[in-house]
Formats: sequence, structure tokens, C-alpha cells
Amino acid sequence: MNIIDPHPHIYSDDRKKYPTIDDPWNPGEPATAEDLKSRMNDAGVGRAVLIQTSTFYGHDNRYVMDSTQKYSDWATGVVTLSPDDPRHIEVLEMAVSNYSVRGLRGTPDQNGKIGSSNVKRLWTKAREIGIVVNCVVMDDLDRVPEIEALESHLDGLKIVIDHCFMLNTFRNTEETLIALERLSALPNVHAKLTSGTHGSARVYPHEDMHAPLKRVIEAFTPQRCVWGSNFPNALWSKGTSYAQNLSLFTDEIGLSQSDQEAILGGTAERLWFS
Repeated sequence: MNIIDPHPHIYSDDRKKYPTIDDPWNPGEPATAEDLKSRMNDAGVGRAVLIQTSTFYGHDNRYVMDSTQKYSDWATGVVTLSPDDPRHIEVLEMAVSNYSVRGLRGTPDQNGKIGSSNVKRLWTKAREIGIVVNCVVMDDLDRVPEIEALESHLDGLKIVIDHCFMLNTFRNTEETLIALERLSALPNVHAKLTSGTHGSARVYPHEDMHAPLKRVIEAFTPQRCVWGSNFPNALWSKGTSYAQNLSLFTDEIGLSQSDQEAILGGTAERLWFS
């Protein structure tokens, strides 16, 4: 099976070349691009979409960009930029043109809005250069109308809802599922199913998350859903291993072979590698 990991983070060992923000969230395990590739090889994952680690590097995307350039045979990347910094338009163009980057992590502006003119400016550039926007607003469901408005205004832009609004089984579960079902009506909006581990109140195989995940898949269809490893897993998935993040979808929640092929590879192929 063609398996692509569209949600790992990477952390360099060289803090002189790639300095961190103040008080960074440390990965809790070796998490360089090479460490990630070792986990991928062990699990049978062929390619990855490297997600900028803002809790470690802020808006300094150099490690992701250098890694996607170095490992362009198996990796592409998603950069995180500030919608309030007009210079980041040029950074985005440079990252896409020179570093094999294929996505923008769409974060709120300085006022917590996703529908502002500054956000729209950056997302418009993403559409213009043909890349995907990974929308990350955490669990702020008030942003749903703004996402709908952006999707309508920026016709053709592919949008992925990172972490499905932090879908979980212990807080606002039904409200979050309703919001996702509402967005599933928009043909260019996709769901990233990474909440299967960190949204669970139980240990692997996270039985409490099986029904919510399947409800999201039913709403969006497998052709608009992707999994993701949440690497490094010591930090981002409560210790559930890389291989278990994958086997949750291959072995545990009851997906058909065709659904697995879409969610584990086909959708990501179209979004970030075509």
C-alpha cells in the first residue's frame, strides 16, 4: 500500500544552526528528519509531509525547508508563517520555489481571527502558487463561519482542518463533530484525523475515538481524509508509538481496504505530491 505520513514534526540536534524559541516544547525523543525516516521505514511508510514545529522554532522554518530540500525524494513540507507580517508573502514564495514546500499552515492573526484581511492575503498567495492550506485553529469552533467564507472567496483552494478542531471524547465532542459535518459540505475542505490518539481518554487502541473518527470519515468521505503520525509521539500522542498511530487505521477502527488506501495515501498524494 502507498502510505504517506502528512503530519510529523521534526527537530534538529543542532541548536546553533537552528535556534529555538524561548521555552520550547521539547520532543521527548530523538526527532530529527533522519529519526523520522527510521520510524517510517519500520512502519512501511514511504513519504512524509513535514510540518513546521512552531512550538519549537516559531516562524523560523529553516529546518523544515532544509530537510525538504535535502530529502525531496521522500518529503515535502508545510511552513508556518505570520499572517500579520507582509514579508512572509515572499518567504512563502521562496519556500515553494526553492525548497520543495507544498503547504502553508494557516494560523489565526494576532487577534485570533482566521477571516481577517491579513489571513486572506496569505491564503490568497497560497492559492495563487497552487499549494494547500493546513488550517489550525485548535478547538475554536467560532472560526467555522470564517473558514466557510474563505473557502467561498478563494475558489479552488484546498484546505485541510488540522486535528479536526482537536476532536476528543471528553470536551465538546458533539459540537465539534457538528462543526466538522458542516464543513464537510464544502468540496475543497479536508479532514486530518490526527485526534485519534491525543483526543482519546484511553490508551491504545483508543476505543473511545473509533466512533468519532468514523463519523468524520463518513461526513468527508475517505477521499477527503488523511491520517497522520503526530511524530514525535512521546510529545504529541501520549506515547502511543509511531507504528500504533498507523495501526489504529489499518487494524483497529474497521476500515475497508479501499478506505485505507485513500486515507493512508491516496488523499495525501493528491494534496501534497501531485
